[in-house]
Amino acid sequence: MELRTLRYFMAVAREQSMTAAASALHVSQPALSYQITQLEEEAGCTLFERTGRKMILTESGVRLLTKAEQILELADRITDNLNEDDDVIRGDVYIGAAETPQMHFIADAVASLQKRYPEIRYHFYSGNLDDVYERLSSGILDFAVMIEPFGFENCETLTLPETDRDGILIRRDHPLAQKKAVTAADLPGLPLLISSRTNFSIENYARHFSLRPEQFTIAGTGNLIYNKAIMAEHGIGAAVGLEHLVYCSEETPLVFLPFDPPYERHLVFAWKKYRQFSPAASALLEEVRTRLKK
Repeated sequence: MELRTLRYFMAVAREQSMTAAASALHVSQPALSYQITQLEEEAGCTLFERTGRKMILTESGVRLLTKAEQILELADRITDNLNEDDDVIRGDVYIGAAETPQMHFIADAVASLQKRYPEIRYHFYSGNLDDVYERLSSGILDFAVMIEPFGFENCETLTLPETDRDGILIRRDHPLAQKKAVTAADLPGLPLLISSRTNFSIENYARHFSLRPEQFTIAGTGNLIYNKAIMAEHGIGAAVGLEHLVYCSEETPLVFLPFDPPYERHLVFAWKKYRQFSPAASALLEEVRTRLKK
């Protein structure tokens, strides 16, 4: 499976048209059609549904598209690294991150490094634990900032200095909003909007509060807090998440209530074991280590 063929495949998926993709790629339509047919034969499945003039991805096509994007991104990164000048630290560093206020620590490290090496470019990818970990394992990301519990044995980690506090975002006019914290007694029967992330599973909260998972009422799930907060504003449920990710004040419709007993999470700066870093990535890792020693 050649990289060129994967680029052709992605162009057809993007344009949903063989004619438009051929024009964008500056190749003839018959040549492009032949490459796509060959790719389907090699993959052993149909990648597109031909509907009139439209080319719509099948389920197999969607799966290949995700992998093709990762493969081509990694290939481009390898080319960039090979073209770097060994005497000058420059290039690209790729960092995946969960939503957390503690990204300020990484931002401080990047800002300091930028003064010394202004030709380093930083690329940030936000996502849930599973998505970020897959990109880290496949080599697309150099580093990841993730929230514990974090139990992937093929990674090395540095624990960042501060913790994040879990709790709920709930409407200000809800009876619970008068409390200072949410206890185990408040949770059964309370509709919750929880994270779809592995490390934010309802089983973790059940263990923390000595409750059974079936005692929780799940109103919905989501991978990031913003949309869950909007749902909470409309009274659909209480959004479970970390403090300070959504602004709350006396004028806002939501309040944040921490859990009691406190549920605090450390963050880790992670990278894949035995990874060969570019000079730019090595410089960032050294900067983070130096700051952690202070």
